[in-house]
Amino acid sequence: MRKHIVPLVCAAVFMVLAVGCSKQGSGKPVIGYICKNTTDTFAIGYNNAARAKLEGLKKDGVIGNYYFYDGQSDPVTQIALMDTAITQGCNYIVFLPAEAAGSAPVLDRAKEKNIPVIVVNSRTTNTDELATAYVGSNDVQAGEMMAEFVRSQIPQGGGWGHIQGPIGNSAQIERGQGIHNILDKDPNWKMLDEQPGNWLGEIATRFAEDWRTKYGTGLNAIICDNDDMSSAAQNVMNAAGRSDIIAIGVDGNPGPLSMIKSGDLKATIYQDGIGQVSKGIDLAVDLINGKQIPKESWIDFVLITQDNVDQYLK
Repeated sequence: MRKHIVPLVCAAVFMVLAVGCSKQGSGKPVIGYICKNTTDTFAIGYNNAARAKLEGLKKDGVIGNYYFYDGQSDPVTQIALMDTAITQGCNYIVFLPAEAAGSAPVLDRAKEKNIPVIVVNSRTTNTDELATAYVGSNDVQAGEMMAEFVRSQIPQGGGWGHIQGPIGNSAQIERGQGIHNILDKDPNWKMLDEQPGNWLGEIATRFAEDWRTKYGTGLNAIICDNDDMSSAAQNVMNAAGRSDIIAIGVDGNPGPLSMIKSGDLKATIYQDGIGQVSKGIDLAVDLINGKQIPKESWIDFVLITQDNVDQYLK
């Protein structure tokens, strides 16, 4: 968790994007949407879908208002924004945590005020205990799928590196667990390095360049916790004439899908982020309407290769 000089109250004031008119006089509920960030490619896609869905609910009179809060990939900011959501009268929260432990106090704050929270996409350490519901995909499965694909493409084995998401995020923890579940048990595979890339392609590029130089032909695969990093790593290898090195990640963003179509990238693991946030908002609406909702909702990952990429390119 990073330390911040700016006081939390100021952070909450400047980092919240309030959308629409006030709920005063409407008597209708207000939804607060606390996202992970507004910068990485995967987040941009599901955030846009969430905005559109919330705007539609407001237009249809289902809710009186909604607020969109940018968590800036920082749990301290997310905690401050939860306090802002309480002050602004949010009755329901849809929450995408930045970190498993660091973002957990968001749920503590909500519990104190009896505000239902739908946690989406990644989990906090207290999600099972305090969240009204969770919507996501099994990140251990995603890690295992990446590792199994690498094994299928290079049956003789070799050396692999892992570029992680932000340390402490539940996806980073669980995808890494899935990768190690498969490759640690295979004597034909050896882990060469494992470093945090923070979801960023520019960091993955530096690691890919360093590892190519350091390990040479001993490097056979780079497994990444998201697509921005895997596509960047693969571009480094392709440019260096090492297209034999397989990079793979998670999300199914448009750029990597185009690379799969052209043959410049072998595969990705598709994560339906839009489906996740849409389901989370639907569950909040069900609560508004007095319905019972499931404690957990799971959306499957899908392996995308040239064989099925056309189904996902838009």
